[in-house]
Amino acid sequence: SSSDVFVSFESGNNKKKKKNKRNNNNKSKQLITMSAEQTSQMDELLERITEMLGTTNCNVSELVSNIASLADLNASFSNDQVLLPTLKSILSTRPPRSSYTASAKDDGDEESKKKNQQPSYRLAWVGSDSAICHVGTSLHKVPLARLQEMYLLLGYGRWELLEVIRILGPFPNVRNTLKGDINVEKIRGSMREGAKLEISYLSMIDGTGKEILAGKEDNVKVVELDVWFANEKAIVCSVPKDGEDDPLSGDGSNVLFFVAEENLDEELEKLRAA
Repeated sequence: SSSDVFVSFESGNNKKKKKNKRNNNNKSKQLITMSAEQTSQMDELLERITEMLGTTNCNVSELVSNIASLADLNASFSNDQVLLPTLKSILSTRPPRSSYTASAKDDGDEESKKKNQQPSYRLAWVGSDSAICHVGTSLHKVPLARLQEMYLLLGYGRWELLEVIRILGPFPNVRNTLKGDINVEKIRGSMREGAKLEISYLSMIDGTGKEILAGKEDNVKVVELDVWFANEKAIVCSVPKDGEDDPLSGDGSNVLFFVAEENLDEELEKLRAA
């Protein structure tokens, strides 16, 4: 299928970057705050999911059920639509880097660091290899290659996916970076509140550090994802599929579960992929 093979970008020096006109809205966008009870249940679910992921041969159906419970958490407390405004707030985050002073950094001001970081996540669990190929390059499928980690950077209205691939043998890890624009809209007629993402990959930075631009519009890889839960701690999404079956059920073959990564630079250093 088209999601199994990455559409290679054409390289060249005469490619023109398409500039998207953005309407700069200076209104501050605030995240929907959870009640103490909601936060407690969310933390409990996340802890339970983390424990399950840390065990060998975990019960996949139970794991997917817990992920679905996380996605249904807001609806269990109120009828308010909170996913879309929260997701849009995360996607539009613009960390005020200029206000992050050297003294705050030297003092180890963790709160200041957190406020001045792009929202970063790590792919903690995915239901199938085809779901990985749907969002990534599929380059981990070449002989002797293994996907080590996958990270996601959001903010500035952009989607940035980092793949760290291990090559078997005496070879360094390879990092591929996919960058693209995002459109988001509400999913209508769904059994739970959801948001549809359309990601347009415009460039890829390969393991050598060379950036390859999509160039022609025909070469832009467009990826769709359905998002069912999103906040600063986790994101639950799935590869869209036909039919009325609950995407967060069964073996979760279309599910991707991301958790917050507060020390992305350090993790990349450990993987020798900084």
